[in-house]
Amino acid sequence: MQQGKAQQESVTPNKWPELNSDQKAAATAPLRPQLVVAGPGTGKTRVLVCHAAHLILEKGFDPERVVLVTFTRQAAAELTERLTEIVGPAGTNVQAGTLHHFCYQILKDHPETADVPSDFIVAGETTTDPFWQRWHEENEDWCERNDLKSYQQVKTHVGRVKLGIDTVSGRLQKGMRRYRKMLRKRNAVDFDDLLVKTRDLLQDNETRRAVSKDAGAILVDEFQDTDPVQYEILRRLGEDAHLFCVADGDQSVYRFRGARPENLQRYIEDFDCRKENGGLRVLGTNYRTSQAIYDVAESVLDRSGQIKSRGDIQAQNSGSGEVRVKACGNPEKERRFARDTVRQWLEEDRIPESEIAVLTRWNSRARELEEAFLKDGIACRTSSSDDLMETPPAQKLQALLQVIDARRREQGVEAPLAELLGQMLSGHAMAGLRDFQARSMPDQNLWTVFQTVASSRRARRSAHLEKEIKPLKRAYATITNLLQRSQKPRTTIGEFAEEALRELEDPLQLLQKEEEKLEDPASFPAIREAGRALRTWKADQVQGVGGGPRLLLHSREPQLTRLWRQLVRRALGIETDPPAPLPEKQEALFVRPAEEGIPPLGNEDLVFTNDIEGLFDWGERTGAFGREETPTIVVLTSQEFREAGGRLPLGIDPAEVIAIGPEDAAESPSVQLFKALGAATGPDSAQPLFPEYVMVDVEATSTDPRSCTVAEIGAVKVEDGTTTGRFSELIELPEDLSGEEAQTLRDVCGLDPETDFSGARPIDEVWAAFCEFVGEAPLVAHNGQQYDFKVLDRLAREQGTGAPWNATFDMLPAAHELFPDLNRHDAEHLKQEVVGEKEATAHRALADCLDQQQILGAMQKKRARRERMLVHESLLPLVVAALTYESPDPDTVTRDTKALLRVGHVWALRGASPTKEDLQSMLPRALPDRFRKDPLYAAIDEEELIEEATGIQPGLKRRLEALLSPFADGLLKSERLEDLLAHLTLWGEAETPEGKEVVTISTYHSAKGLEFERVICTDVHNNAFPPFFARDPAERRESRRLLYVGMTRAERRLVLTYPKIDREYERSITPFLEGVEERLSTSRPDAPAAGSPAE
Repeated sequence: MQQGKAQQESVTPNKWPELNSDQKAAATAPLRPQLVVAGPGTGKTRVLVCHAAHLILEKGFDPERVVLVTFTRQAAAELTERLTEIVGPAGTNVQAGTLHHFCYQILKDHPETADVPSDFIVAGETTTDPFWQRWHEENEDWCERNDLKSYQQVKTHVGRVKLGIDTVSGRLQKGMRRYRKMLRKRNAVDFDDLLVKTRDLLQDNETRRAVSKDAGAILVDEFQDTDPVQYEILRRLGEDAHLFCVADGDQSVYRFRGARPENLQRYIEDFDCRKENGGLRVLGTNYRTSQAIYDVAESVLDRSGQIKSRGDIQAQNSGSGEVRVKACGNPEKERRFARDTVRQWLEEDRIPESEIAVLTRWNSRARELEEAFLKDGIACRTSSSDDLMETPPAQKLQALLQVIDARRREQGVEAPLAELLGQMLSGHAMAGLRDFQARSMPDQNLWTVFQTVASSRRARRSAHLEKEIKPLKRAYATITNLLQRSQKPRTTIGEFAEEALRELEDPLQLLQKEEEKLEDPASFPAIREAGRALRTWKADQVQGVGGGPRLLLHSREPQLTRLWRQLVRRALGIETDPPAPLPEKQEALFVRPAEEGIPPLGNEDLVFTNDIEGLFDWGERTGAFGREETPTIVVLTSQEFREAGGRLPLGIDPAEVIAIGPEDAAESPSVQLFKALGAATGPDSAQPLFPEYVMVDVEATSTDPRSCTVAEIGAVKVEDGTTTGRFSELIELPEDLSGEEAQTLRDVCGLDPETDFSGARPIDEVWAAFCEFVGEAPLVAHNGQQYDFKVLDRLAREQGTGAPWNATFDMLPAAHELFPDLNRHDAEHLKQEVVGEKEATAHRALADCLDQQQILGAMQKKRARRERMLVHESLLPLVVAALTYESPDPDTVTRDTKALLRVGHVWALRGASPTKEDLQSMLPRALPDRFRKDPLYAAIDEEELIEEATGIQPGLKRRLEALLSPFADGLLKSERLEDLLAHLTLWGEAETPEGKEVVTISTYHSAKGLEFERVICTDVHNNAFPPFFARDPAERRESRRLLYVGMTRAERRLVLTYPKIDREYERSITPFLEGVEERLSTSRPDAPAAGSPAE
């Protein structure tokens, strides 16, 4: 056996987690195939990790030859982390991941033998979903007859066919042939192909032995969830490698995905695993669930043919633990009961939110529970809201990157471009394009059809897409802009992704929807000045305690001072990780810890206060103000100060005071501080689009870029935001200019062909002068991708010179992004509404360039304004908390403050803010509950709150950045892009983003693997367990297992609920609980269960 990189150090007891006798025997099992049967809470993860450590430290396995197979990335990361705690850094060298990822690596290493292209890609949902969605639409009647009611069901059925679980009929066989052809055209395999091709590949003995050289030991978690193909892969690998599988047939609940608990029995037979020969082991102690709960949960199982017998597992906790049943009148009352029970557990029993879960049978019910909890101010998360790769920004970005990667690999881009269109256009628009393609352009690809419809009024009319002109043109300009930008040399993935996410227009922050309600910090002189003072203070800081100028925060309300301190530290990026200890409540606090005592404040220091009299009282008591020097003082909400004539005690110079009054911003000191921080860290002014660019406009005889006669070219060169040159040339007109073309020049451009062109130069001379003026600078134009750039590209071809500029940028998508409420986004309308110039100017090329430059300037100002307002959105819970101590009159709260309150409350409800630990330390109870009971809550619209809370996910921008960060520095035109796409498809996000301090609302399936002190299982009735469609015994057995999974999530208390009436049908408790009624605590139908609140 090859010696490991973690050299054979003796295993000392303190390196290992504590193991009972069953766990230790399994962890140190010999190198024959092993099956470890581990029920809920019996320590299966610990055993898996310890066996890996045993192989590395005791058996000499190189960590790189140890494979840990899991079903999620999060589980793989957890296993690796726990292994590293035992074996040290060598633990990071193991191969940990899903079986799909393992198969991907095998196929990449053996492409020829596997009969796959060496540069194959994995087709994700952005590729497969559009194909099957369209196929379902084309074959809707057939699908209906075959009980395939959605394209997702078709896709699942196809997967089961490929895995050998289901059979296929003629119509679908044709669809699958088209599907395989589509994948081949893209050099792609799908998820099922990864498995099937790897299974077939491993039939080759030589290849299998080669794989085993890199995978000498394969440890499998959740083995009961394997399908037949996955089982065959592992079985074949087990012929040459050590196979160690952990499973619990009682938790096999993914039959619809192809999982077969029967694989456990196959494994026992194929590898002769028996207790007698040491190949089969059962972990018999449950460390999670109380015995009372486990006994009831186990009673729902059908034990026929199972490896474990009833009673094989005993709970270590044989003491307290109860199961209660509550029959509610209807689903609404059931939700109310669940909400009130959770509220009681939080407030009276002081159970942390993270220790509570509410489970439901359906996603729709989870959303209803979520809304009820959010309205009641209970911080929660739902299992359906976690998948980052399901959000529109992530899907669009992935589709765009697939187009760029196909270009890089010189593969056809038509298919990925079509998928990108499907992400950016409505279903109606896509249907219109495909219909037009079938009728009018059957030999053209969809991208060509899209270009035609986007640029031709006649084509749009024929496609019945006249009303879709705005999204069509916007999508065309956006895609073309970004594809142009992707050609820029040395562009990194991170740079491109940041720009793409902005141009793809999906809001990434909650405050974007509130943008028009918010006041720009820079629009108030005092706020702007305070922001500059903060920026100067931050720039003057030196590392270490006590270095540089000091920043003091003061309020007579000590809790405000603490909250402000954390707000400033986090906004200015000086909070440590882990955070510095929070100080005790004090009237005044330094943002950076002060030295011993309070040395007198000097000229370079900065003070923020909302009570200047109180500040000087404090200063007199502490000696903080010296006689020689005075700090700069920012007075928040200083109406009283001004009414007092601005009098300053102790000889303070009025020039050293920045007074922010209600007329400068919101009436709240905390909101004013928040805005000053935005002014300090956001851009001070509009940033140039490029260091150098040329604004261009073309005047011609028609709107058809392919055939128009160009009459004039105008351009403005801009460097570092300043205009440095202008270009304006009329072009000699051809002798055969038609009367219609001449009239167009008169009507549209104000040019008379007979008198205005006497001094015009020929096109070749004008073109040469224009190219010399532009050089390699990027070209910018409004609607340029549709017209101006096409015309210029045509002229470059006709003149035989090529285009010297290195990129083009169309302003249209940015106009849509920045001014979404405008009903039109043409240049004339933008000039009137955005620039404020109501008078029309003649459509001359240079004049239009100057207008467009003004529009661009307004757009850049708007973007800078947005960044100032949105930069610290994630810190808003601190502002909400501070406002509950300020206690402003809800009737006087401004629209601006209401928006900040609402968004900050959503961040707190989702537990997603980086400030959550600060607030837990400072507040007597959870912020959502505190705010919900504060009079200030009346200032916000609850319906708007729910819409906000169930819309954009808080932290979406941060999560996308984290997802891309391992690849951000890689070049866009490199194999790192291929690595990123494989990562997105096979892995997705590392872990769910929401904070831990929230109540979990989940479906039973999604709760698998989780554990909580208290659980409410809803929908425990005879139409859910078993479901009405569960007709065969195997489906009913799985339904029993699903209920068992849900019940065993509970450690100390379990409540089972069901509605007596649902959808006008009577319901009763699930028949799976028959025979255990004496173990259940019940209550009268109209009375609450003991210890639980009433309906």
